[in-house]
Amino acid sequence: MISKAPEILVINSELSEIQKVESFLKDKFAECDLPAKYFNKVLLCVSEAVTNAIRHGNKHNVYKKVKITVWCTDKDVQIQVEDEGEGFDIVKVEDPTLKENIRKESGRGIYIIKKLSDTLEYNKKGNKVKFKLICSEPH
Repeated sequence: MISKAPEILVINSELSEIQKVESFLKDKFAECDLPAKYFNKVLLCVSEAVTNAIRHGNKHNVYKKVKITVWCTDKDVQIQVEDEGEGFDIVKVEDPTLKENIRKESGRGIYIIKKLSDTLEYNKKGNKVKFKLICSEPH
């Protein structure tokens, strides 16, 4: 298992910056020789985490940054997204699959990451999320 050193991308708290995140991930996938068929799944999780960091964490404050750290091997990718916001309590996040929440236009990012990733953890403050996606076939 070839392990690459983590790489960090720091972006401004603007949704247009997600394009930089996509390019950064494409480079990491190529560098780590990860199968392209996993890219969209990883990109979706990272995009949701970065969007949450921009909108809810940094509240679109362009002076605050979002830091994306990526570690990968030839079998998986781990991503950490950290914002400069006050954090949140994961326990207080409403379940988007409940009847009263199903029609809401937001509130699905964490749910999507939880369903698609193989591991998911938050720091105590709630301004840093780390998740891993396995990008290889089970033997």
